Amino acid sequence: MFDLLSLADTRTVVLDGAMGTELQRAGLGLGECGTAWNLDYPERLAAIHAAYVEAGCDAVITNSFGANKWVLGRYGLGGEVEAANRASARIARGVARDGACVLGDVGPCGGLLRPLGAIDPGELLDEFTRQAGALVGGGVDGIIVETMSAIEEVTIAVRAARAAGAPFVIASMAFDRLPNGRLRTMMGVSPEQFAQAALAEGADAIGANCGTSMTTADFAGVVEAFRQVTDRPVAVQANAGTPELVDGQAVYRLSPEALAEGMRAVVAAGASLVGGCCGTTPAHIAALARLLKREA
Repeated sequence: MFDLLSLADTRTVVLDGAMGTELQRAGLGLGECGTAWNLDYPERLAAIHAAYVEAGCDAVITNSFGANKWVLGRYGLGGEVEAANRASARIARGVARDGACVLGDVGPCGGLLRPLGAIDPGELLDEFTRQAGALVGGGVDGIIVETMSAIEEVTIAVRAARAAGAPFVIASMAFDRLPNGRLRTMMGVSPEQFAQAALAEGADAIGANCGTSMTTADFAGVVEAFRQVTDRPVAVQANAGTPELVDGQAVYRLSPEALAEGMRAVVAAGASLVGGCCGTTPAHIAALARLLKREA
């Protein structure tokens, strides 16, 4: 197993970049299920992972963000949860081999928990445990729970990853800067509240990713807030700027060099694992890896 968190104790670790927008660049149509590529086009998915490894990342993240029964069920693939997750892990492992860590991705369930929604917390725990178990069975080194907005969902996901035997768990939420300057998730969770809850549930590291209008300076602010309550490893995956809608598709215009330069403040604030989220490409990760190598 690749001990990513021990590596983060010695230097800044480089995570990979976006998957969804890279799938679209590789031919995924608007409204199509990207997770289905794990089963239908494994060679195309492997090429995306390989491009990130070539760019210099230390960890690749599996194409399993929405690989749960609720999200896959919308595409008539609710019965493919285990197969899709195992395949995502095998494909990433085949590319990374022993040279990079493989993180199994667990994203939001796509609905709301009771009483706000229809999903029962116990059912969610069972489903996330099933997903994480398939990822661990497929050969991942650890689990990353990401883009969460509700405390209840992220803590259940961490608990599920632990129950599934994940060697380590990184928990990450999506924050935004409010008009009053505060940093909160869509469900009103502060960085400090999240950090305390996730770590109490058993997360080994915490993080922030995505966020509709987050700048790298905003991510640095999240890291500073984390550092008020913990010294555990912090991961940040920033978008390539705020998206613009062009011909029905989100376009991200932040250049690789600008992203890398902006991440200086994130590292200075205390993040030890850094990478990209929506709109970032292998070129963005290569620029980030080059900057970190120069400044090591």
